[in-house]
Amino acid sequence: MDKRRIEAPLVGPAQLPRVIGVGGVAFTAFNCVVGVGIFVLPSLVAGVLGPAAILAYGVCLVLIGLVALCMAEAGSRVPEAGGLYAYATAAFGPVTGGVAGMLLLFANAMGSAAALARFFIDTLGTFWPAVAAPWLGAIVLVLVYALLALVNVLGARDGSKLSVAIGIMKLTPLVGLVLVGLFALQPQNLAWPAVPPLPKIGEASLILVLAFIGIESGLSVSGETRNPARTIPRAIALALGMIAALYIGLQTVTQGVLGAALATSSAPLADTADELLGPWGYRAIALLTLASAGGYLVADMLSSPRVGYALGYAGQLPRFMAYVHPRFQTPAAAIVLYAALVVAVAISASFRQIATLSVAGTLVLYLIVCLSVLRLRSQLAGAQASPFVIPGGPFVPLAAAVIILWLLSTLARRELLATLAFLLVATLVCWLRGRSVRRSPAPSG
Repeated sequence: MDKRRIEAPLVGPAQLPRVIGVGGVAFTAFNCVVGVGIFVLPSLVAGVLGPAAILAYGVCLVLIGLVALCMAEAGSRVPEAGGLYAYATAAFGPVTGGVAGMLLLFANAMGSAAALARFFIDTLGTFWPAVAAPWLGAIVLVLVYALLALVNVLGARDGSKLSVAIGIMKLTPLVGLVLVGLFALQPQNLAWPAVPPLPKIGEASLILVLAFIGIESGLSVSGETRNPARTIPRAIALALGMIAALYIGLQTVTQGVLGAALATSSAPLADTADELLGPWGYRAIALLTLASAGGYLVADMLSSPRVGYALGYAGQLPRFMAYVHPRFQTPAAAIVLYAALVVAVAISASFRQIATLSVAGTLVLYLIVCLSVLRLRSQLAGAQASPFVIPGGPFVPLAAAVIILWLLSTLARRELLATLAFLLVATLVCWLRGRSVRRSPAPSG
């Protein structure tokens, strides 16, 4: 009797209402990429390449563009909840898909969300000092995530609209800073003393690749996206275009205004705003930093719980994760549990234990999705929906795979060993869960 009550509301991933359009997907990805990193990124790249930092942006855009094309094709072929997890499962089966899902949920999403949630509270403390007290910070964090969970349980459309609103609120002042800064550029600050060596360009490009991590977040709502074969490629192109223009514009303005001081600045955007607009500009950027962190949390709460839902539906996580609210038709259990776990990790600061896996785990995810494109083509997955197809045959997926392997080779040995250990444990868990699921009935809609 209890089992029937739990399983009755479950529905398959393809049965969730399709209510999210290009804007919702694009701004979800935008918010997850343009988090707090944008506020320190210009100084990090300038510290490696100086005024020639723009070279790394060109290299990075080529690399990420290849990966994004692979994501767009896979997303148009597999219009189901779970994003990269769904693509890996469709291409390589439940074990590889389960490993991808574990990486996406724990290495990619939860660790980053916990870190950003902690940063959000710390930044809030600069405006409201009392929140620096651990007990009050914990209460605020619980209230913030309770609100985010409630909004997303009430409907994916509401969560999507909130993500678009936060994205526009964050994008507008940053664009304004670029436009104002263009009139204050000092040409001598942009002059290259010499062309930097290739290893330096590679080092700076790696920093920027990490800054683009999160572009896949918008794909986790594929199961609730209208006409995925058209929406996913357009949304990825829109998000990548906005991010690229914003990053290049901010790098140019901060370098042109601050000059050599950019490489040592701990808050380059705030320092640039202070130089252009005075103290009120500095404080405005500090407020924007807070909004940016909040935007990430909003977008993450829309996308990441769908991975837990998809894993629960497949039986690779407990079945209750696939519970769908009978009235609002949202994966309520996955949303609430994900919010609770992020809060618990952020409060305990245990996210530091999985931080080393975030970068390497995401790179492995990108490798899997690039290879899955070749596999999905051979299976003609999604052919009935006229999927988007990357021109050039296998060139783009293979080129992207080579680039990712190169990036993985630059990681420290400890990070590689930790990643391999995680992959081995995740593979064993998914294989054992798969054997268990084959012996039990699948949930019915």
